[in-house]
Amino acid sequence: MTKIKSYPIDNNVTGADKWIGTDSNASNATKNFTPDTLMDYYNKKERFDVSNTVRFVYDTVNPVDVRKVGSFSFPDEVGDVVDLSAITDLVFSYKSKGGTDVSDLLTSMVNSKIILQKSDNPNIFAYYKLDSFEQRISEPTFYDASVTYLSGNGSIEEDQDYFVSLLQFDTLEDKDKNYVHNQMSASSTWSVQHNLNKFASVSVVDSGNNIVIGDVEHIDENNLTITFNASFSGKAYIN
Repeated sequence: MTKIKSYPIDNNVTGADKWIGTDSNASNATKNFTPDTLMDYYNKKERFDVSNTVRFVYDTVNPVDVRKVGSFSFPDEVGDVVDLSAITDLVFSYKSKGGTDVSDLLTSMVNSKIILQKSDNPNIFAYYKLDSFEQRISEPTFYDASVTYLSGNGSIEEDQDYFVSLLQFDTLEDKDKNYVHNQMSASSTWSVQHNLNKFASVSVVDSGNNIVIGDVEHIDENNLTITFNASFSGKAYIN
């Protein structure tokens, strides 16, 4: 039997090349594998270390549908194909397509420039300013994102994968600092840690976006409490 080391080295690797391996999902049967299938696995499972890039699939959502984990969609159904230049509001899963919680990363990109790009065609892309990224009260595992279109080319298509990447981080120190507190459970007293390092102004809305007035007590420059006459859930905008 010929020894493996005696075979010539292939210096021109293509996606259709093959090597022998063990399939753990088929009772360890011996099978052929290709570079193309391995690359597909790495992409779908996000095995590459790309710290500022996140992969999502575009999902169309009818009123009776449940949003998919790892997807982005519109707040209300728009269509199977949508021009990138027409996008102003999106809903993102808190997890990427590979199953990683990326909510903190995307929240950190607010006020910065991002790029939305088709995973298998870099010529389909758009630059946006990410204006906001806030957790949905009605769907806590999803986030509402508001964006301002800057430039780009092409459209998004249903069931296709797209990368969201940080392009330019906003580091301006003189910009107006703000924080959105999501009160998920109904309560008559909200404790808010905003970390804005100032005695901030406060505006409150309930889950129906109705303005509510409460008694604000500043504990220090980074913490405050808001007291109401009744318990409810909603958001506090700290500026």
